[in-house]
Order: sequence, then C-alpha cells, then structure tokens
Amino acid sequence: MRIAFVVQRYGDEVAGGAEALCRDTARALAAAGHEVVVHTTDARDYLTWAPHYPAGVSDDRGVEVHRHRVDPPDPRTAARLVKALALSPGDADAESRWAIAQGPVAPGLLEALAGAARRHEAVALWTYLYATTQLGLPLCRDRSVLVPLAHDEPMLGFTLTRGLVRAAAGLAFMTPEEAILVDDLHGVGDRPAAVVGAGLPPAPDADPAAVRARFSLPERFVLYLGRVDAAKGVDELVRAHASYRATGGTLGLVLAGRPAGEPSFPDWVVRTGFVDDVDRAGLLAAAEVVALPSRHESLSLVALEAWQLGRPTLGTARSEVLAGQTRRSGAGLLYDDAAGYAEALRGLEDPAVRERLGRAGPVFTAPLTWDACVARWEGLLGRVARPLS
Repeated sequence: MRIAFVVQRYGDEVAGGAEALCRDTARALAAAGHEVVVHTTDARDYLTWAPHYPAGVSDDRGVEVHRHRVDPPDPRTAARLVKALALSPGDADAESRWAIAQGPVAPGLLEALAGAARRHEAVALWTYLYATTQLGLPLCRDRSVLVPLAHDEPMLGFTLTRGLVRAAAGLAFMTPEEAILVDDLHGVGDRPAAVVGAGLPPAPDADPAAVRARFSLPERFVLYLGRVDAAKGVDELVRAHASYRATGGTLGLVLAGRPAGEPSFPDWVVRTGFVDDVDRAGLLAAAEVVALPSRHESLSLVALEAWQLGRPTLGTARSEVLAGQTRRSGAGLLYDDAAGYAEALRGLEDPAVRERLGRAGPVFTAPLTWDACVARWEGLLGRVARPLS
C-alpha cells in the first residue's frame, strides 16, 4: 500500500510522544513492505518552528521523509486567541486565526497534499492540534485518516476540530477512552475507525549502573520521563513530591527529558536533560516508580515502557486515558492530588507492593508487538484507501 503520514515534527531528537509514535509506526509499516512517505517540517521546536533539520528529502529506515520549510508563526497571538476561545468558544474566524498563528504553516507540505491522490492511496494525519493537519486534511479528505491523539482540552471542542473529525474518511485512536471522547464530542458514525494503539519492540538491554554513575542519581527514586514542561504536569509533580518529602518520604525525584523554556526546580530534584534510548532504558530499570503526572494524554508510551520492564507507575487519575490504561494493566496506582500522591507513594515504598505491580506489567505488554500494531493499521488503512488517480 502507498501511504503518507503527515506530522508537525519528525526525528530522533524530537521530544514528543506523538511524534515518536508516528515515527515508529511509519518505520514499522515500511518494514512490513509498504511504501511510506512522511510529510513534515524542518523544525524541532514546537513553539518557534525554527529550522533545525535540512529541508528536502531523506531516508529514515526505509521511510521517505519530506521536510518542508515553515512560515514564521505568531505565538503571542496564538496564546491570546486560544485563551480567549477557551473562555468564550464558538468564534470560527478566531479559531482560523489561531490555527495560522500557532502553525506550523508549511506551503510546500500543503502543495504536496493537494496532489496526494496521484501518489498516496491513504494519508494519515497525526494530531488534530496543528496546522499541518488543520490545513492539510481538507486537501486529501477522500483518503484521509485522522489520528487525533485527543485529550480533554478546550481546543478539542473547537468548531475547527469538529470539522476535521467530520471531514476525515477514517479515524485512528490510541485507546478506547480516546475513541469514546472523540465520538461523544463530534460523532464518528459508521466511518472506518479503529483503536490502533502502539507496538513495543522487545524489552531493551538496560544498564542501570551506568546511568546511576553518569547522572549521579539518588539510590532510590521516582522517575519522570518526557518533556519537562508545566503543560505535562511536571510543576504539579514537583509540588506533590515536596509534600511527600515533608511527610518523611525517602524516595528522590529524577526528571529526564528536554526542558520547555528554563524551568526552576528545588535543589533536591535531579535533572538529566534529553536522554537517548540507551539511557532511557537504564533510567527505567534503575527507578523504583515511574510517575505519570500529565492530565493530557491519548496514550502513555512511558507507561508501556515502564510496565514492559516491570516497573510500577503512579499516574494522575485526572487523565481518563491514564486511569484506563492503569486499571487495565493492573501495573500501577493512581492519585487525585498531592495528598493522594504522597499516600500512594508511601504504599509503593513497600517492596511487596512494587513486586506485585511489577509482575503485572510484562504480562500486559507482551501482546503489544509491532506486528500486531501493523495488522491493525493495515485493516484500517485498507478500508480507507482509494485508487491513485
């Protein structure tokens, strides 16, 4: 099958779960024998969209990657408009201006999608939230699969988003909770749709001793792994962990990931910065608990990685997706607030509790292979694909 993926950023250095999952899925479909083309931007940063990668065509493990230049965004206007729309929704003109101001607007990418019917039987557009999808999907709607990666936030309720959902020929979801959320808000109807989820490679070899030495890690610690950003709940996590420490808690806190801006944290918080796959596996193996504080998730890849390695998680119950994943897995605990975080973490200090939860993780993740994920994608794309013109 001739497939195109459209995503706002693409690359090993991109610190974003949605983008990483898009990349891994594209590689898996290419490895299965499909022709996969990715249309993306030359940016790494999702606020400035400043050029980072060379524009043009390159190969990524059998995936043909087309990187397009981006028109300058207007982040101040985007922030002002989205705040106003969150308080007073329904202004379609303001939503359109927000989409353009936020970006990324890549004219070459849009030109390529306008001719998609000549080259791609199906086009999957990743995340509803950015202009690559907002402007791109209408250009290839007859063969489009929207991958919303949706969570409960004001932008999901925009008229613009409703139009995208209703224009898509098919929809790909990461979890049952995400599928229900989008269907309840915008209606999927009888169009092709599937919970495709993610695949996991075999559990990686991990060297916890090496990462302990490299980053001067505490002897026992809670790990946060991902973009270090208030929007991901990191500030709330640090405050909750401070409350836990104040009640006599002994586990340290390690934040691993590229920071958004220049955050300031207490001295007792250990920060590693961006980590590669080797250090990522080592950190997960060294941690006693993996924290999942983000309320805005469509699928937690970090949770799956932690469970695969037998590490229990502690996630916010305010994310229906995280709560659903955790309950289905039996491999973690949930908390509602700082007091609940401290109480749950004190429970996880018990080795017997960690062992019980840790045993459930590999059992839950064992069926989540890339072969199974590719089969789900093939089933969905086969229902949406249209002949080349």
